Amino acid sequence: MLRRFLALILIACAGFSSAIADTLRLGNPGEPETLDPHRYNLRLEETILTDLFLGLTTFDAAGQTVPGAAERWETSADGLRWTFHLRPGLKWSDGTPLTAEDFVYAFRRLLDPRTAASLAYFMYPLANAEAVNAGRLPATALGAVARDAQTLVLTLEKPYPYLPERLLYPTAFPVPSHVIEKVGDDWVKPEHWVSNGAFTLVDWQPQAAVRLKINPHFAATGLEPASVSGVDYLPIASEQNAWNRYRAGEVDAISAFPSSELDAARKEFTRDLRLSPLLSSMYLVFNTRRPPFNDVRVREAVALAIDQKVLVGPVQRAENRASTSFVPALVSEYEPQSMPGAELARDARLERARALLAAAGHDAAQPLTLTLRGFSGSETKRTLLAIAGFLDSIGVEARLQQSELKVHFADLRRGDFDVALAGWFGENNPEHYLSLWASTTGDVNYGAFADPEFDARMSAAAEEADLQRRNALLADAEAVGIANFPVVPLYSVTVRRLVNPRLDGWIDNARDVHPTRFLRLR
Repeated sequence: MLRRFLALILIACAGFSSAIADTLRLGNPGEPETLDPHRYNLRLEETILTDLFLGLTTFDAAGQTVPGAAERWETSADGLRWTFHLRPGLKWSDGTPLTAEDFVYAFRRLLDPRTAASLAYFMYPLANAEAVNAGRLPATALGAVARDAQTLVLTLEKPYPYLPERLLYPTAFPVPSHVIEKVGDDWVKPEHWVSNGAFTLVDWQPQAAVRLKINPHFAATGLEPASVSGVDYLPIASEQNAWNRYRAGEVDAISAFPSSELDAARKEFTRDLRLSPLLSSMYLVFNTRRPPFNDVRVREAVALAIDQKVLVGPVQRAENRASTSFVPALVSEYEPQSMPGAELARDARLERARALLAAAGHDAAQPLTLTLRGFSGSETKRTLLAIAGFLDSIGVEARLQQSELKVHFADLRRGDFDVALAGWFGENNPEHYLSLWASTTGDVNYGAFADPEFDARMSAAAEEADLQRRNALLADAEAVGIANFPVVPLYSVTVRRLVNPRLDGWIDNARDVHPTRFLRLR
């Protein structure tokens, strides 16, 4: 009897260990503000949402765009009508059938002014989207209709050849109307949660973990299901804390660690270390609402003072890539446009910067002072200190201010800053980046930059369906925009990750996306 009892305990313990091992523990660089796809704003939220939902298109294991909830689609000759054919048997995680009407509902909700989606403009390619978002037209005027339960027709305002890539974002995910109409905004709570991705939400403990488990109804999609039973996303805002927890074996992968530990990682975690260039643009943005940053001479002077190569080299030592263009060099089939003066020698840049400041009324007697804002982190602090040093060389006094990531970007969206560090990631087309400068973009045009000539160039590009000609027009727009210095381009990020060598299915890619359904522990 005793032997049988001990055997049962051993079996139970083995089962418990197996369950633990079958749940991945992934570090995420902070606490989500929301898990509503239409109200998200941060990359760390997008990572979780990509596990929870399946859009019309989706990522494969290598970060490429592939069919998702739509098994195929076709486009009209003029590029304005896209017809998506949904996979048969799609279901929500509660077993309710998912149809084309769910996508129509989602697009209308995203663009409803009452939703207050800061990224609603992502779907402005849809016909009448901007007018619906502004409240000038009803939601029913939007260019999204369900021809039948399996067929969704999207009509565009103008040609947009990047649409399959744009549909990868949570702004294009379906949301469960049958739940939202019953419980309203409470639908994002675990007890009400319903989604259509490989995983579903089971628990959310703030500052502890967002816990997902496998969605049994995902198998109906015919796509590769998850190989693990669940994933815990652990909010680890501090890179040093992430490094310490990984070394302690508390997480299977972390999204970043201090660049000061890079040499140690090369020695201690040879097989774990993942360095990969990211489609990204890190930059300083000027608040053009506030004097003197509404003066292009001041903005140009600040830009000329900053040495991007010194910043990524001796200062950061993180293998980031210096950039003097806003659109990343990794974007394919596009020639990025550098800011004026980037080709000048250092002394010539500083001389011109001082002359510009003097012309704008700032000299030793009346120096320019500003607050330089950034998000928390030791690497960010070194970056801000270096920028302050560059500015000091032209007589500009910079006070530093750091805050938590989500607080920082919330303040930027409100326009509560002078000059601030910001970043934009993930899409392989120039329009994704340049649209941040459009006067119609909304609050993610953090500095409220507006220039009629730039807007006109962007509008001209939007009329062009041919990708090569469109990208050439976008390069013209970037040249016009960057000459007005709405931002100072700084660098493209090189991702520093540590990934457990036992974690199979992890493929480094320029988007740095790693859907959990492709991962498994050996």
